[in-house]
This record gives sequence, C-alpha cells and structure tokens, in this order.
Amino acid sequence: MGRNLAAGALAAAATLTLAACANHPASAPMAGNLSPHTTDHAFPGVPALPPPVSTLQLCGDIASAATPPDCYLLSRDTAGLTFEVRHNGTGTQGSVTITVLDPGGAQVQTLTEKSVGTTAPRLRDLDNDGRDEVIIPIMLATANTRYVIYRAGGDGHFQRAGELAGIGIDTTATGYTVVTARDSYELWNIEFWTFDADKLQPVVTAEVRLLDDGTGHVGGSECTVIDSGGLNRTGLTLDQATGQFCAEPTVLRVKR
Repeated sequence: MGRNLAAGALAAAATLTLAACANHPASAPMAGNLSPHTTDHAFPGVPALPPPVSTLQLCGDIASAATPPDCYLLSRDTAGLTFEVRHNGTGTQGSVTITVLDPGGAQVQTLTEKSVGTTAPRLRDLDNDGRDEVIIPIMLATANTRYVIYRAGGDGHFQRAGELAGIGIDTTATGYTVVTARDSYELWNIEFWTFDADKLQPVVTAEVRLLDDGTGHVGGSECTVIDSGGLNRTGLTLDQATGQFCAEPTVLRVKR
C-alpha cells in the first residue's frame, strides 16, 4: 500500500514540475528548473537579449558537471544587469562567486556562497515587483533543494533575503513567493512567503495530504492552511485563508 501511495506522490511531483514549466514561458521558469536562458530568440512580450558585456558563455544546463564552467546570466528587467558566475571547487565543497555588472560592463557588486553543489544560479522576479531576484541552490537533498535568495534593495544592491527549501519556486498573481516542498510520500507543504524590508517572511502554509482510497492507491487529497506567522498580513481569517490559498494554481497542481 505504501508503495502505491508513494508512486502517486512521485507522479504528483512530476505533474507539478511539468505543469509549472508549461505555465511559464522560457523567460521565467520555476526555480526548480534551473536551466537559464540558452537562446536569444524573443518570446512574445519579452525583448531580445542585448549584446553581452561578458566574455563568458551564457549559462546553460550544467548540473552534470563536477565543476561547472564559468558563465553569465542576463536579467530581463529594467536594470539590465549581467551576472558573471564563477565556480570554485567540486561537489558540495564548491563555492560560487557572482560578479554583478551594469549595462556598460562596470562591476557593481560581488556575491559569494559556499557549499553550492553543481547547479547553476538563476534569475527570477519572485514577487512581481519588476526586478529579478538571484536564486542560488546551495544544497541538494533527496527530494527538496535549498535555495539562497538575493533581492535588490532600494539602493539597487543585492542583499541576502533568506533561504527557501523545496522542489520548486513559483509566484502568485498577488505577489507572494511560493515554494513547494515534499514532506513525505503523503504530505506536501506549499509555503507562501513575502518580502518585508528586503527579507523573506513566511505567511501561511497550505498542507496537501494525499488520501488512500482503501486499496493502496491515491484516492484524492485534502488541503488545510496553517498560519506560518504571517496570517495577519493577509487580513484574512484562517477559514478565508484556507479558501484562498488552497485554490492557488501551485496548490491545485499538487492536489490533482
């Protein structure tokens, strides 16, 4: 019975990842899909990449490399920044240094993280404020990945906003950052976060439990919402929050 329910959970994970990627254009995939832009072809409503200011190669899918090659990322927000990514060391002992360049190629800032593994950083506007955040995977686990998030402050410089852990990161139309984490074969935690003073703050968590139909197979699911410390930010009661957050697309992808 446990194996069948586990298979259902794995199928849900595959469905979640595929559906999330299908629902986002290549310019803004889930953070769980860490393949950066690998083409200069324009997408509808997305401007083509300008000529690069970096002499490195454009970052691609380099997760299989013991020591990933140096490469660059280019933001598509109004800042138009270039992020030169340089790895040192191998495996989980490796570190990454990200040099931030302005559109003219001048160095603006340097970010450094240790124990990053071999998956490349990625850019994504996590709160729909018009500026990309820097997402750095720093440790791989059996199911979930831990991410460090850097956010641009009022002065334009990136600050370490906090860490998230899950199989992928998404956004909501209302500006919440969402991370889907697998707790067990039967339980998924979909956490909703917000930025406050450039720091990530938890809001609520939607818990989705897969239900056994009595034959060892998944026979549906139930969703409940718990206060992660920020329910008061929403202006909703717990019952209202359950109705709202359990209906979010990211949650529905796990429930189906």
